[in-house]
Amino acid sequence: MTGRPSLRDYIDRYAAGEIPRDEALAAIAAWEFEEEWFDPAHTAPTHQDNTLAVVDQARALGRLTPADVEVIRERLRLRGF
Repeated sequence: MTGRPSLRDYIDRYAAGEIPRDEALAAIAAWEFEEEWFDPAHTAPTHQDNTLAVVDQARALGRLTPADVEVIRERLRLRGF
């Protein structure tokens, strides 16, 4: 545990309607992402909470819509990702 906020938890709060869309998408796109590390024991990104894989997983689980992901991707592109 890094002591940092969890992107996974933040997205769950957004999906539950606790955070307005514009605020959530801006925060997700500005998130301080961690470098992903490979662990063969974890085939899904469940062992790290602050990676870009969490965004992909949230889309697959329906917590983010395709439109949400497009907004996030565009903002990440502007950040140089």
